[in-house]
Amino acid sequence: MDKFWLAVKVVILALIVVLVVQNIEVVHVQLLGWTIGMPMALLVVIIYLLGMISGRGLMGLIRRLRGKQGSHHH
Repeated sequence: MDKFWLAVKVVILALIVVLVVQNIEVVHVQLLGWTIGMPMALLVVIIYLLGMISGRGLMGLIRRLRGKQGSHHH
């Protein structure tokens, strides 16, 4: 099973490399009045990481809220 996950990681890494190579052109992003120029691939990676962080934080909050509700049984 470890070889399977290694193969999956290699395929994902290869896809990331292709994404970076094919999307090297600079795009301009506007946020709160600022305009930032960055490669499209970098923008995709930043959005992915922000989504991962916010998703993890949201799941932690949901777990904590469920835990508090579960401990208040009468």
